[in-house]
Amino acid sequence: MSLKKSTILCIVTAQMIAFTYASSRRDIINNAPQLTEKPDWILSCTKESPNKDDCFRRMFEGMFPNLAKGIPELGIDHFEPLIIDSVQVAKGSGSLTLAGGFKNLNIKGPSNATVSRASLDLEKKLLSFDLVIPRLRIDATYNLKGNILLLPLVGSGNVAMTMKDVKSSVYTKISIKKKPEDVIHIEEMKVTFLVGGMRIHLSNLFNGNKVLGSSLNTFLNQNANEVISELRPDLEKGLADIFTGLWNNVFSKMPIDLWLL
Repeated sequence: MSLKKSTILCIVTAQMIAFTYASSRRDIINNAPQLTEKPDWILSCTKESPNKDDCFRRMFEGMFPNLAKGIPELGIDHFEPLIIDSVQVAKGSGSLTLAGGFKNLNIKGPSNATVSRASLDLEKKLLSFDLVIPRLRIDATYNLKGNILLLPLVGSGNVAMTMKDVKSSVYTKISIKKKPEDVIHIEEMKVTFLVGGMRIHLSNLFNGNKVLGSSLNTFLNQNANEVISELRPDLEKGLADIFTGLWNNVFSKMPIDLWLL
């Protein structure tokens, strides 16, 4: 396979994976009642403490094990693994056309995150934190059809991707809403991340053509840094969309007075 064709295919595959994230925002409707007493898995912090930021860090990190398995009484589904039912892809412009989608996305590893820094400023309405995730595993099925220049792209099968040593910074603008007690609500989120390494495999590419499929997968894994660079803007936007919904669902059940004294 020529370098030119390989580079084009690399960019297209990056676009395919980026669509998986960027199109996956889910607004969560949750009619479960708010907490009325502080559970053991929520750490209390003091507003005026000089160590309040470290307390926030420990509070967020301490919540992950319970959120990972879900809290049914609060209407909070598990996020380990994080499940996304389906994502549709429709892109057609110039020499690049793609149609189809992804199903049964299964993302493992978020609950193993450690929080290296956290900051909450209610006066400025800002919340931010840094995460380190040792490993993320993403599995899904895909069905895509399109064309790149004169080269047809047809594939239907499994996609698996592993990211290692993921370091992410999350910056949010928040407001205070009554639901009915005062809670934090994320209005805007920005996510940035760096990945230490990545492996990817797309099965049954090009109608099962093993030569082209193997060449593409090899090229992607040999040029992981370039692939991640292509993915980063869409991934960061998509992750922000997904986690805004997830965290707003959690915060809506956590009256501020229960954990910020």
